[in-house]
Amino acid sequence: MSQKMVSLLLLVALVLTACSSATTTGPSATQPPAAQPTAQPPAAQPTAQPPAAQPTAQPPAACEKPVSLNLYMVGNGDTPARPDVEAALNAYIEPLICANVTFNIVAWGDWFAKAITGIQAGEKMDIFFTADWWQYNELVAQGLLLPLNDNNGPHGNLLEQYGKGILETLNPAFISGTQVNGVNYAVPTNKELAVPDGFIYNVALAEEIGFTEADAAKIKSMRDFEPWLEKAKAARPDEYPYLLNFMPGFEPWVDNFASGVPNNVITMKLEPDANGTFDETIVNIVETDWYRDYVTLIHEWRKKGWVHPEAALSGYEPNALLNAGKFFVVAQPLKGYNIKAQELMNSSGNPDLRLSEIEWQKKVVITTHTGGSMLAIPALSEHPVEAMKFINLLHTDPKVVNMALFGVEGKHWKLESDGRVNLIDNSWYKSHPGPWVWGNTQIQYVTNKEDPEKNRRLIEYSNDAYEHPSLGFRFDKTPVEAEITAINAVMDTYWGSLLYGYVDPSSELPKFIEELKAAGIDKVKAEIQRQYDTWKTTRNR
Repeated sequence: MSQKMVSLLLLVALVLTACSSATTTGPSATQPPAAQPTAQPPAAQPTAQPPAAQPTAQPPAACEKPVSLNLYMVGNGDTPARPDVEAALNAYIEPLICANVTFNIVAWGDWFAKAITGIQAGEKMDIFFTADWWQYNELVAQGLLLPLNDNNGPHGNLLEQYGKGILETLNPAFISGTQVNGVNYAVPTNKELAVPDGFIYNVALAEEIGFTEADAAKIKSMRDFEPWLEKAKAARPDEYPYLLNFMPGFEPWVDNFASGVPNNVITMKLEPDANGTFDETIVNIVETDWYRDYVTLIHEWRKKGWVHPEAALSGYEPNALLNAGKFFVVAQPLKGYNIKAQELMNSSGNPDLRLSEIEWQKKVVITTHTGGSMLAIPALSEHPVEAMKFINLLHTDPKVVNMALFGVEGKHWKLESDGRVNLIDNSWYKSHPGPWVWGNTQIQYVTNKEDPEKNRRLIEYSNDAYEHPSLGFRFDKTPVEAEITAINAVMDTYWGSLLYGYVDPSSELPKFIEELKAAGIDKVKAEIQRQYDTWKTTRNR
């Protein structure tokens, strides 16, 4: 894997999901004319008072010898707070499931070298973070994840036997949307289903240059940012106002449409037209006007000093720049109600950081959003039953999920009188990605910097979302694996250099397209079309 591709993987830390047009006013004013609401989730409990854990029908048997579960989670890396969190959590769960948990928080940049290599080598792992955008399909194809709802499997139907709380609390769209050929290989987090793209901007710098919420509402294209980027650069000459990360701004495509095909290069449009009709034409985005215009614009911005000159290199850390407030605007997947901005502020460790959002995209539920955050059980786990029992606790027991999220009550956080959390020590909280990776957001507390109704709103936000026609489609890359390998090699040469403005698109883009075709991109596109057509026929029966 090239340094450029590694740098792109490092930047995934800004994705938190996985996933309109106003700033802080909630859902877009442009509502779908005939949207079909997704299946309704169970009624949410008030955020400030998570419901008490439901007792099991039979008291747990005495635990003579608890098993040890190794949980692998991506994040910012290990923390000295971990042993205290493990001790407190294990004291509580051992009598419930006769198991202890050890957390392995692996830094984003180390995930492939440590976690993926580890699961492939058969290292001891019992619970493993994955996502549709984070190797889920690849791990399933390699046989590295255990089927969870296989009645004929060696451990029976783990979901039905030991995950009843999961099935009772999750929107059915999560279960069906994360299946591969009808089989679940991971348990999704109960969180938002629609994750529209938008932007986060730095309020302090916005105030310096006179950028208001009214101005934010007028941003309808990348070019609309230009006068403000010019002012931001003049106000802070040593900074780079447009913070480049893994996702282009105003990207109109279904994210991760054909998993395994690099950089979402083969996909289709995300949003419906004014009549609610979707365009299901499958395209190579590198051949589109949108891609040419975007890479041309970023090349111009780089020459003007608006984007970081080292953005495509390993060692470039956009999350560190964001946390320090050394930027003006960055593209991000959003969750409505300014929730993403608040989460980023909470995890930054910077008390002076103030962020707000610019929404622009309609709410559309796609496959990768249902699987935007999941916990799987590795196929070689020696304790799959206990692993499923622990995942079930994360979905049903407020004490378990809030310890996993915030750490030890009284040491890392305390509950205030209004039912929100005061983070005394956020060393554990900032080591992992945040609330969206832990079980069930509906029984999580929120911090005292957040809306008390945040978690209820996360679920309700998707109630009027469109369901994309491709929801549930998963691409099997096996028939064109050789071509995808060749395409990856071409991507290593061109993708980062074009996306981050290093080279002139007028000369390099034609070469990129020519080499992609030589590598077999049209054959891959045709195979995706064939599988999609077959899937639609089967789905519509």
